[in-house]
Amino acid sequence: MSSSDADAPLPDTPENYGTVVDVVSWFILITSCLTILVRLAMKWVLLKKFHTDDGLILVSQIFNISQTVATSLGVTNGLGSHLSTLSPSHIAAFQKSFYAASVLFVAGQAMSKLSLVSYIKLLSPITLHRVSCWVLLSAILLWAFISVIVLLFQCGSPRFWDFLTNRCSNRLAIWYYISITNIIIDICLIVLPVTVVWTLQTQFKRKLVVMVCFTTRLLTIAAISWQIREISKLNDYADATYSYWSFVLSMALAQNLGVMTASVPYLKPFLDSLESGLIRSDDMRRRAKSAKSTTGSGQKHTDSSFSSNPPRSASRDVTAHELQDLRYDNSGATVSISAGRARTSADWESASHSSEAKLIKQVKTWGITKSVAPGGKA
Repeated sequence: MSSSDADAPLPDTPENYGTVVDVVSWFILITSCLTILVRLAMKWVLLKKFHTDDGLILVSQIFNISQTVATSLGVTNGLGSHLSTLSPSHIAAFQKSFYAASVLFVAGQAMSKLSLVSYIKLLSPITLHRVSCWVLLSAILLWAFISVIVLLFQCGSPRFWDFLTNRCSNRLAIWYYISITNIIIDICLIVLPVTVVWTLQTQFKRKLVVMVCFTTRLLTIAAISWQIREISKLNDYADATYSYWSFVLSMALAQNLGVMTASVPYLKPFLDSLESGLIRSDDMRRRAKSAKSTTGSGQKHTDSSFSSNPPRSASRDVTAHELQDLRYDNSGATVSISAGRARTSADWESASHSSEAKLIKQVKTWGITKSVAPGGKA
């Protein structure tokens, strides 16, 4: 066969669905890219920092883009057209593109799921929720590892990608395992955050907004369900390029919807409704770490905890504000309240006038000092 035959354009017939696959795939890819940009912008505006989940969603989008490119190459080489109208080189290129798109699909799905679980971990400090997140993370990694290995070596060496003429494993069983497990994990990705949000100390209306944002994952489940319905067509080896178009399209939809639904919780209305969630939780963790590094004594910090004595090793830059209205004429005592940054223990001693000094620790640390005015009674 001459090279001109191999490079000949594919026939444009009314039954060629390749254009549909190409247009829809690129459209939803652009939509998912815009969704991620909005997500990152909202995150930066509200938190001024990024987390691990943001890196994971970017990796997922890289796989997503690569999968769309592989799908587009498949369309170029005959996806959506009848097999009988294609040259052997087009058929081989189509199989390679489908092989690559399948592996990239699983990798992208896994990364978007890991991103969402990493985000859920930030919402709640409750041990049960965090353990559940770790279990789900492990399940996702195990599912992805097994799926990728099975897809890579589904057919005999050295032509692992050749599923039309090579001897292969049960490809239907492989895809049923991948898709059904994928749906089970997505169901967990709905149930877990809803459970976490339900325990947050906020209004029910806000909880409802948050839960609705997480339940948008049902769109991904719907796309995967369609994919399961189309799996049976993978046994059509006689006209694979024509039969596979709907399966490939469902795969592209599931891939992009997985990324978009993982980014919905970062939209501003959601974040505004989650005042007790990520933003406050992250701020509290940051303050707790800062306080621990300052005291260095393993002292427990809570929102309303009392300390009978100022920490010796801790430091506060104290500014005293005397409250004259708290002075008792018959005792001659005054009470002053001080607040500020960390300072040395020597400064603490000079700022405190008795061993009765107390601290009230909340978002800010206040030092309350009672002293006896000259000429007053102790």
